[in-house]
Amino acid sequence: MKIQKIALIGAGAVGAYLIWSFESAAEVIFTVVAEGARKERLERDGIKINGDLYSLQVQEPNQAGHQDLIFIATKYSALDEAIAMLPHLMGPDTLVLSLLNGVDSESRAAQAVGPEHVVHSVIRIASYRTQAGVYFDPDRVIGLSFGLPKVGPDNHQKLEALSALFAGTRLRWNQSDDILTDIWVKFASNIANNLPQAIIGAPAGLYSKSEHGLFLAQRLWSEVAAVADAQGIHLEKNVLIFPGQSALDKYSTLQDLEAGRHTEIDMFAGHVLDLAEKTGIAVPYCEYTYHAIKALEEKNDGLFDEKKDKTEKIKKDV
Repeated sequence: MKIQKIALIGAGAVGAYLIWSFESAAEVIFTVVAEGARKERLERDGIKINGDLYSLQVQEPNQAGHQDLIFIATKYSALDEAIAMLPHLMGPDTLVLSLLNGVDSESRAAQAVGPEHVVHSVIRIASYRTQAGVYFDPDRVIGLSFGLPKVGPDNHQKLEALSALFAGTRLRWNQSDDILTDIWVKFASNIANNLPQAIIGAPAGLYSKSEHGLFLAQRLWSEVAAVADAQGIHLEKNVLIFPGQSALDKYSTLQDLEAGRHTEIDMFAGHVLDLAEKTGIAVPYCEYTYHAIKALEEKNDGLFDEKKDKTEKIKKDV
């Protein structure tokens, strides 16, 4: 089993890291899959990564044809759109790696293409996106972990093929012996590290300089750990604060809010609320955090804008 044809769905921060990683990979055909205006923009403008412009081979799903490997690297809100592209790209041995934050994207992809095609994975990369492009420090990237919940003789070759492919790239990677726990650790870490700083509007120093920031992170972590335990996943008791981060770092949820974008709060705290309701677990800190960030999104959308309210009142009066 040799992987040569690779498709990427989603050319954001994580997608940019993959484009950079596979730039000089030998015997690899790397295609970005996109449709409509996004396809036209990526074809025309390419993508800037760490200040360098990368030209892209961009095709629609029905043009790209069957692939050996598909990376899904969209935002969680675009997962359904990405999954709808998969049938055009699937061959009998195609592998799918979903690199989204969260704990359910693999199962959703498996429902569409079959679990035999899905390899579980998690990626850790500190990056930020501006109008000028995507930036990350290659030396600070933890990288991609991948694995299967159960490895047997029938699917061991999948992991060997991925290892052989990644060894010829700039990608930082490792094969995990417990990928489900790895995915939940990242999920809990994102909730504990991303969300308090997004509400308060503070950088990562919130957790090293403020006992109150660390308190909030620990409470969120503990609630996610309780929900994970009900799923058969056992996390450490103490919160994992992202290692090696600058006190000035801002994580994705705060970046989204400051840029006026909607966040991935439905995939973070929202999914915890769904799982907690099914298992009867109380998660008050996650519940508060979910609604607080939803309200901040509404604020960004102009819901509380006084000038807008006055304009709408004038229109009603007229």
